Amino acid sequence: MNEATDLKLEDTKLFTLYFHELWWLAHAIKTKAEKLFDEAKVPDNGYAMQVSPELHSLIASILSDAANLKKLLITASARLNGKSGRQYRLRKARAAALRALTSNVPLKEMLNAKVRNTLEHFDEYLDEANVSLSQGKLPPSPMAAYNMVISHWEVFDPPVYPIRLYVSVERKFYNMKWSVDIDAIYKEASALVDCLALYLKFANGEGPGGLMLRLG
Repeated sequence: MNEATDLKLEDTKLFTLYFHELWWLAHAIKTKAEKLFDEAKVPDNGYAMQVSPELHSLIASILSDAANLKKLLITASARLNGKSGRQYRLRKARAAALRALTSNVPLKEMLNAKVRNTLEHFDEYLDEANVSLSQGKLPPSPMAAYNMVISHWEVFDPPVYPIRLYVSVERKFYNMKWSVDIDAIYKEASALVDCLALYLKFANGEGPGGLMLRLG
């Protein structure tokens, strides 16, 4: 097959895996977010504070899954270096097919670039914050909180400067100048799971599993 002959997406050997990957990522986000909400509960009375690198690892996993899900649905318009024209056109066809399947699901927070940026550029943001906070100017807060979970901002008075801070009552993750609405991502992932559940192959209540695909 020469370069000028495009593969039809539906005729490719691994066609169904794109849809299973979307389901797997959406289901993983939903499940992990529910665990986060359960373990970072808002108390019935008063405030709560946790030092929890484990929960921040869970948040990082949620954000990573969301960034990978976005890449399935949204692809760059420019051809990536080293990729064949056929592969580029297949990638665009794959993204279009997945968007068409989930067109009734509104996605906003999951598609926001800040979701990926908070993961990939943490060191740069830390450098930037470190320079800004160390120049003798009045800091935005007398204290910074790192890898912590608080139920409300009012746990500290005045509020702390956030460096990987999760606020349970808001279900939001704060990382220096960025914030990500985990609850919004959870609702979007849940809507994707519900959308895919309309199709028989994705209606398994136990969630995604494994597949054996015939290649020959």
